[in-house]
Amino acid sequence: MRRILFAVAMLLGTALAAPAQTVQDILQTHADEVAKPSRKSVGVVLDDLVASGLPIVPLFLENWSNKDAWQRKEDGIFFMGAPGPDGLLVLRDLDSDTILQGEKSDYKQLKPNGGVRRVIGSALVQFQLSDPDADSRANALTSISRKPEASQLAPLLASIEGDPDPAIKARKIQLANFLSARFADDPLDRIGAIASLATDTSVEARSVLNQILTVTAGAAKELPDANIARALDPTEAPDVFYAQLVAAELAPPVTAPAAIRAALEQNIVDGRVADIPVAQLGDPDTRNRAYVRLASAGTVPQLVTEVYRDAALAEHVFYEVYDEKDPAITAAAEEALASVETRVAWAQTVDLALDGLSLASIYFLAAIGLAITFGVMGVINMAHGEFIMMGAYTGYVVQLFIPDYTISILVALPLAFAITFGAGVTMERLVIRHLYHRPLETLLATFGISIALQQLAKNIFGTQARPLT
Repeated sequence: MRRILFAVAMLLGTALAAPAQTVQDILQTHADEVAKPSRKSVGVVLDDLVASGLPIVPLFLENWSNKDAWQRKEDGIFFMGAPGPDGLLVLRDLDSDTILQGEKSDYKQLKPNGGVRRVIGSALVQFQLSDPDADSRANALTSISRKPEASQLAPLLASIEGDPDPAIKARKIQLANFLSARFADDPLDRIGAIASLATDTSVEARSVLNQILTVTAGAAKELPDANIARALDPTEAPDVFYAQLVAAELAPPVTAPAAIRAALEQNIVDGRVADIPVAQLGDPDTRNRAYVRLASAGTVPQLVTEVYRDAALAEHVFYEVYDEKDPAITAAAEEALASVETRVAWAQTVDLALDGLSLASIYFLAAIGLAITFGVMGVINMAHGEFIMMGAYTGYVVQLFIPDYTISILVALPLAFAITFGAGVTMERLVIRHLYHRPLETLLATFGISIALQQLAKNIFGTQARPLT
């Protein structure tokens, strides 16, 4: 009994004294797969690396994806590194963090293909989502938004609670909602996420809903037992729908006139084709009759005319079927998308109304200014538009010096009045004062001033439109 207890104690002591598994140990376990990875099998390596929780794993995955990982040919040990000076490799040991140099010929560069790099990128996102650096977390979210996948949902949900940045946390919640709508395991979770998108008018939300509602066109003798989106009317485009039947091998292709002629030429026997003299084949109807006889004998394919095409279309049904098999999910997505499109339409209507009101206000100000000037002074001021231009460029120049939009507009408003007032007084004292009661001369003089002011603005600001926020 004492010997048994002693043996157990020795085994326990050995297990407790055993060193923890390192990244190198994991890589050596899957050495062949690391050296020559494939998209379908690399997941085993990545699962073991992610499960280890070792801090060096994200850095190795990043180097591996960027082709900055190397394997020593002598003993198969893996390193991170890149070519350095004098043609040598500058390498970093994965476990000891030691830096060493080596001849490039003694190492093999790991070059995962594009598919493997995408899989590695998905695994790397799991680490980046919880990275202390806010930029890394933001980059991970950008990566997810560009290529969303089902595997990203679980790590994204797990990273939301502890994120200290409110903006990044809100973005995580939004992306988690998008991914849940497409990839959640429970249909009720998907429907709930889809319903929440009914008030989101962003392009991303509409893209998610449209992806859920993707359809595939089909044709058959009768409607299949599937999630049918809509039935289609083949009479709207008979040739297009018949081509769909041909592609599905449900009907023969349309027989072209050139094909009929070639078939008849190949079947001339003693100056006749299907007992019809060659001299009579100049008529299209006779050629078709001869071709039909050949088709009845099995010599050539069946003649497909418009009549045959229309009959074939009438015998089949054409439809679009949702790629998503659950009708409840597609119904929720349709309802949400209809709500979003209604909101977008109203927003566009309001935007257009405000744009129209803004433009009308500008024309109204210009018109009332001209009317007041002519009514009070009897002067037709053709440079009136250039005075409006002065006010606009005043706002632009002020914004260049004062980046804060609110402060800049508060400064620009009185300054625009002052500058245009000064320009108006100058023009009146130098030109208009000498031309009162001579409307034609004031028209010509102010027209010349208008041209001069336009050219001055082009010389100072250029001909491109300038932004004013």
